[in-house]
Amino acid sequence: MVENKDLQQEQERMDYVISVIEQEAGRLQDEYVDKLERQKELLKQSSSIRINNSSNEAMWESSGELREFEQNLTIKSNELNQVQTRRKVLEKMQEDPYFGRIDYHSVKQEDEELEQIYVGIGSLFDEGENLVVDWRAPISALYYEANVGDKISLRFGDELQKFEVDLKRQFRVKEGTITGMIDTDNVMGDPYLLEVLEGGASNQMAPVIATLQKEQNYIVRETKARNVLIQGVAGSGKTVVVMQKIAYMLYAFRAHLKAEEILLFSPNRIFQAYISQVLPSLGEWNVEGTTFAQFVKRRMPTYELIPMDISKVSPFTAVKGSLAFYHAIERYSKLLKKKYLKFRDIVLHGEVLISKEELEAMQGTIESKGSLSAQLEILRRMIISRLRELEVDAVKSKWVDEALQNMDEDDVHYFERQTHDVTKLENTMRREIVAQAFRGVERKVNNQSHLRILAQYIHFLRVVPQLMDLDEFGVSSESWDEHALLVAESLKEKKLGLDDMTAFYGLILQMRGLLKQETYQYICIDEVQDFTPFQLQLLKDLYPRARYVMAGDLNQNIWQNKLATKELGTIFEEEEMEEHLLLTSYRSTKEIMAFADQFASLSDRTAKPIRSRMKPTVWFEKSPEFRSKLEKTVQEHVARGERIAILTPNLSGIEAYSEQLNEWGIEHQVINQEDDFLSHQVIIMPIGLAKGLEFDIVIAVGTDEVLAFVQEESRQQIWYTIFSRAMHQLYVVVSDKESKLLEGIDESTYEIE
Repeated sequence: MVENKDLQQEQERMDYVISVIEQEAGRLQDEYVDKLERQKELLKQSSSIRINNSSNEAMWESSGELREFEQNLTIKSNELNQVQTRRKVLEKMQEDPYFGRIDYHSVKQEDEELEQIYVGIGSLFDEGENLVVDWRAPISALYYEANVGDKISLRFGDELQKFEVDLKRQFRVKEGTITGMIDTDNVMGDPYLLEVLEGGASNQMAPVIATLQKEQNYIVRETKARNVLIQGVAGSGKTVVVMQKIAYMLYAFRAHLKAEEILLFSPNRIFQAYISQVLPSLGEWNVEGTTFAQFVKRRMPTYELIPMDISKVSPFTAVKGSLAFYHAIERYSKLLKKKYLKFRDIVLHGEVLISKEELEAMQGTIESKGSLSAQLEILRRMIISRLRELEVDAVKSKWVDEALQNMDEDDVHYFERQTHDVTKLENTMRREIVAQAFRGVERKVNNQSHLRILAQYIHFLRVVPQLMDLDEFGVSSESWDEHALLVAESLKEKKLGLDDMTAFYGLILQMRGLLKQETYQYICIDEVQDFTPFQLQLLKDLYPRARYVMAGDLNQNIWQNKLATKELGTIFEEEEMEEHLLLTSYRSTKEIMAFADQFASLSDRTAKPIRSRMKPTVWFEKSPEFRSKLEKTVQEHVARGERIAILTPNLSGIEAYSEQLNEWGIEHQVINQEDDFLSHQVIIMPIGLAKGLEFDIVIAVGTDEVLAFVQEESRQQIWYTIFSRAMHQLYVVVSDKESKLLEGIDESTYEIE
């Protein structure tokens, strides 16, 4: 129990810390303005530097001067960024300087002096005294790893030191005022953790470094393994761990790792927005976030992406997401070295310069043991060489005559000034007209426009049955042929689903060369079960030197992507993979998870919640009282300020609920695409867009009408995912007591109302 005297002393200390923060923030503001002005001056000076070509010595001297200015500009820019980053950290700390205190002593000697640290999101010094210690600092591990009386060893560089914890104190702070304080011997199960968990959901995920648990902290700080896989039940904090691991790595490896060298994948753009403030709240601002759909779309900008829909997941989707399909493209690329390449004529002003037949013949003369892209590079050089020959003959072409006749007077005068010889004027003009035209042809050749890449992908789809075993996916050759025709029709309209767009991009890489990228040191993937093996293998081949941090729950594999331990083992077979399993559920109550776990496909991963409330409630939609119950319940929860989500497997049935809410005058938001942003207290959305989100109250719509659109293979994962979005209360809507959704479900785990 903390006495009022202690609270007063702690508040006085916090007031002092805030005053130091304000002083440093003011100093940094002045420093920022000063550095910004210096940078502007450097920019003005650098723009006046010109390369002096009068002599080699002068050229090297002026070039060196320019390089020196560029280096100074880079240094000043980095200094400016550092000041700005520190200002942002201090801005966060002004309202909540720290959240914990640890008193400890070294166990080397009995009379070792008592030490004390306060833990927050950043460090703060004043006249040599460490007022606040960054939560990522080695000594801060005492807050997460040890209880009062525990003796724990921590590594500082190559040295191992042992400490004993004498006091662990937690603070609840609002706008610089301590609103709560408690001395505890264990973070797990303490009142503050439960207070956070019992609190309401919000439109954006908040950082939880104050209540980070021991097993989570271990994963965050462990950096020896090259690749990490964090598996866990719904609500076990996988996303939190990934975010804090990113922040920790940027702190621990700050001399060698920049935020721009980390790429973070989220399941969709709604979730991306939901977690967008977590890293900034931890003091990191510049980590690139994306979804895999965005990643591929940026590389295939001319094609429209068809939105994903759970009801349209089919065996064809599973085929195109598999490693077997990836390897089929690799085999196909080897075949293309010998035949099947689709060429188009190289044309200039309506005349065929090099026919597709000639191109095919040229390819046939190439003896290359390398990749398809290497062979096509040889072909490109042969084409350029042939164009050089044709360029000489083109000077006398009719289209050159026409170009001469239509030439602008200013252009004619330009050539006159260049040649100073009327007799040579026409030849010079002709050669320049031809050269300019052929430069355009060369640019197209360099971009492989002589290859019919779209037709190539369609041809690949048609020969897939000869390249892989479709029986493994329950797909016949005949049904595949029909599916390939549908994809071909979509391609003509420049529309593709994500699976086809990814595969098409994979084929393009085989033809243009899969250059090994070194842009990122770390690739972090949240909800990794939403990735297909194809997508993950593609990333691995694009960024082979990157380390991977992946988090997910195979029980939530609603897209049936077949990404499991076997596929991960194959993709990362030559690399170390450290696996972690989190079973404690901090989101949902025991009652909700007891119900939801019956829908989990992996029964060995039963959740261990730490809170208890009411059992889930089942409503029968065909009951006469259903509408009034729904209205009353929603109104009550809205009045309490709780966030409510009406969730369905797909868009079916959403309109009917939206109409009811409109009729009752309840403001709400229908989310049916990734571009939407959560902005209302009441939300209606399909589960495909609700991945990773959490709500105070979930109303799960599982009527017979809805079930008819859900694939049997993915039914368990879909409902497990829907139910586990609920933090405090779950309502399940079924048609009647004969509902298939409740078949085999323990009746003691829910109540019928």
